[in-house]
Amino acid sequence: MATKLVLFVSVMVAALALPIAKGTSVEVQVGPSFVPCSINGSLGVNVTATPAFPNAQVQLQCGAVVVATTTTNASGVFSFSLNFTQVFLSPGVGLSNCNLVVITPLSTCNPSLPPVGVLTSSIVFVRTDVLGARVVLIFRAAGFRYIPPT
Repeated sequence: MATKLVLFVSVMVAALALPIAKGTSVEVQVGPSFVPCSINGSLGVNVTATPAFPNAQVQLQCGAVVVATTTTNASGVFSFSLNFTQVFLSPGVGLSNCNLVVITPLSTCNPSLPPVGVLTSSIVFVRTDVLGARVVLIFRAAGFRYIPPT
């Protein structure tokens, strides 16, 4: 938890310091990430043999706020690209409490899987890219796991 807090504070300081220059924009990117059609979210030993979860709705949820929604492609891959203000200017929202949530039932990709519950993943910081007047904070999914309904 302490590492997550240090990372969050570091990213916030960097992101808030850089936009001071006139015309600098900050973007948050998540992905590309793969959503497996699996109850344990495991990619297994042979990644190419892991079935994909195509056309799954994936939300970026920060606290109780849905910041963005997208759909996986036919290969089960998705990505998000957001303006910094979409994530940080909503009350109580920040990347330290963001998760990716697959809201499409698992049974959609495989009828033998549960029809209720969700796949969820935390996000991990990968790097910061500076592209001219644009700063890009890049994150990826840490790995999806099944959360049964409560």
